[in-house]
Amino acid sequence: MVKDIRELLFNKATRKMELLTTPVNRLGLDLKRSAVRVHIDRLLVLLQRRGIRLKPRFYLGEDWGCVTGTSSIEVGFYDADPLLRELNQDIRGWAHEPRVIDYLLRHETGHAFCYMHRLYKLREFRVVFDVRGKFFDTYPATDRFKPHPWSRNFVNPNRDHYAQKHPDEDFAETFGVWLEPRSVWRRAYRNKKGALEKLDFVSRLIDRYGDRTPEVEFDPRKVDTPVESIRATVAEQLGASLTKYRARATGYIDPMLKRVGRYHARPAPAGAIPLADAVVSYRKFVEDIVVRNARVTPAQASSLLSKIQSRARVLHLCIPLSDTEEKIAEVAALASCLATRFALTGSILRSG
Repeated sequence: MVKDIRELLFNKATRKMELLTTPVNRLGLDLKRSAVRVHIDRLLVLLQRRGIRLKPRFYLGEDWGCVTGTSSIEVGFYDADPLLRELNQDIRGWAHEPRVIDYLLRHETGHAFCYMHRLYKLREFRVVFDVRGKFFDTYPATDRFKPHPWSRNFVNPNRDHYAQKHPDEDFAETFGVWLEPRSVWRRAYRNKKGALEKLDFVSRLIDRYGDRTPEVEFDPRKVDTPVESIRATVAEQLGASLTKYRARATGYIDPMLKRVGRYHARPAPAGAIPLADAVVSYRKFVEDIVVRNARVTPAQASSLLSKIQSRARVLHLCIPLSDTEEKIAEVAALASCLATRFALTGSILRSG
């Protein structure tokens, strides 16, 4: 039986449950502080070294992709945080390795370069990449397509023949191979004449357009599904069942806290204060009550209050200012109940 109260309250299984039950737009994700930032910085340096002026606009969203006709590149929110990435692996069976994230950034930048310079309007581009009809209106109706595995006319960096889906993807894949650091594409594709011709063509396009100001003006409003707009929980977004996660989450107290305070977007509305701030103000008072009422040490009571305080802040829970003392009493009762249960059983939550 686990006797470490901090391990019960803050273990990975609990943190996973807390993430899964949180709406994506309340996760507080920030691309600048995300695990993807180092990959983006590396890409920008690479673009500069290759003589490409374009600087795509990256933002966290529902999935990976470049917004059609723009330089706005959406980065899947599930790659922004190591624990989210682990959940994605648990639930959907895959996770992007660092090399794949680098590849995705190069690929999506290929789309952005094509769109911002309107390369798809060039006659030679349409010939080389076999564009037939309207460029953006000829995608397959679904993501399914029938590749020719032995074709020598396409690059195939991920062995999925994705370049054969559409000329737009063909260019983005070819651009990504050309841009790859320490690329040896001439040797790798020396026996694939069609793919080699496309790589040479991309190289000529970079020489011609790389240092030019993009033809298309950047519009920050043109984004697909930024994290700020995703109200679904992480579990709903990833398609997860909560049953097994709930059973392992020994410190999951969010439902109890939501009975004390109510969610409000920051800042707190008039006449209300954040529950976390109230807990901070009365913390010593509540800890003393817990220690007196339950057979736990001051350190154990402090850990319990730290959990309540941190989760109340993450959940943006607020209480009426006029009811502060009443709500603090509820917090003290909750903490005392959890502490007593821990003292008697070695657990925080009821089993079964």
